[in-house]
Amino acid sequence: MGTLKVWTANLMIGGTVLCCLSPAYAGGWDTLGVGSNELLFDDSRFAFEATTKAVDRNVDYEVTNAEVAGRPVVGGPVKSRATPNIWNYQFAAKFRLTDQLDCMARTNDPYQIEEDLNQEWQGRFSLTRTSASGKAFNGTCAYKFQVRDGHYVRAIAGANLLYLRYRTDNLSYGAFIPPSTYVDFPTRLDVRSDDPGVGWRVGASYEIPQYAVRASLIYDSAIDVDLAGGTEVTGVTNFDSFASVTMPQSLEFNLQTGIAPDWLATFGVKWVDWSKLQDLTVQNPAGTTVVNRFLGYDDGWTVRAGLAHKVNDWLKVGSTVQWDRGIGQSYSDTYSFGVGTAIQLDKHAELTIGTAAIYKASGTGDLTNLASTSGATTQYKYGDSWNYTLQTKLKFSF
Repeated sequence: MGTLKVWTANLMIGGTVLCCLSPAYAGGWDTLGVGSNELLFDDSRFAFEATTKAVDRNVDYEVTNAEVAGRPVVGGPVKSRATPNIWNYQFAAKFRLTDQLDCMARTNDPYQIEEDLNQEWQGRFSLTRTSASGKAFNGTCAYKFQVRDGHYVRAIAGANLLYLRYRTDNLSYGAFIPPSTYVDFPTRLDVRSDDPGVGWRVGASYEIPQYAVRASLIYDSAIDVDLAGGTEVTGVTNFDSFASVTMPQSLEFNLQTGIAPDWLATFGVKWVDWSKLQDLTVQNPAGTTVVNRFLGYDDGWTVRAGLAHKVNDWLKVGSTVQWDRGIGQSYSDTYSFGVGTAIQLDKHAELTIGTAAIYKASGTGDLTNLASTSGATTQYKYGDSWNYTLQTKLKFSF
């Protein structure tokens, strides 16, 4: 019985240490990755956690073809650093309402794109900057049933509210803007959602606490979001702009089990339906398409395995390995290796620190706006690179 009790304690190790080690990106625009719902299963009656993650990114775009008005773009560097360092956050609270019912409320930035290129690079007529982000508010509840002695099933359901903002900058070719000054004009598209898109979540878990075993499967629906804002060609014109986007559905499976006293193994896989996002279009009030960018994404798959160990009552350590299949364009395959530690500060507070090294494979992309009046086209490539994350999480439980 003593061994079983120790393994039961392990049920809290995986979410505490291992979830802090996943890279900041796990398929396309996703910042959550695998294991983001662990707090829902926390054994405390009440828990609150605040998480921040910084990402050091080191990817350069190199133009392989850039044209405007049917001619090669001249002047400016062929190569530019494309990926500024970024950070993201999550705040979540979990409540045990009854012995059978647990609920979790969460806010975070589940999607993020940041590209910031040299203003003079040869792809400047297609893109100099992209900044896109999401703000989500969601609630999830799980009701626990005992199906046999020591075996439990949870039914999981919830709802998501999602706001999006999308901004992109480039230069407009002056020769195509009357009176043909041949001066290039900074151009910015900035649209955002005033009303949230709404989605839903459903899932289930099977648990054997005495062996620290838990298997969970959670589905998140697609979310339709309408965006509105404006396009400005500096010193020339500005007009209202509108876009609609469907953020993809996803399915995530997680498994954990005690393998020895004070040792826990975890495995997770996540599928995201990015292939439904094939293009990005923006229209003006007359219904004319002003942005038509081909994306051509593939489905995203993320697979992660981890191992955690409780050293003593105040220290836990863990490690993870992860593979993410790139969805195309600037999102190539990544291989990640993470380590982390959780320190029990006192009876109610715990600090977790994790870091990961991410190897990103080389790839190619296309920034061409098919609706460009100047016929600007840009294709690029990027080499393999090493990128790094540092995450901290402060958790209070009662």
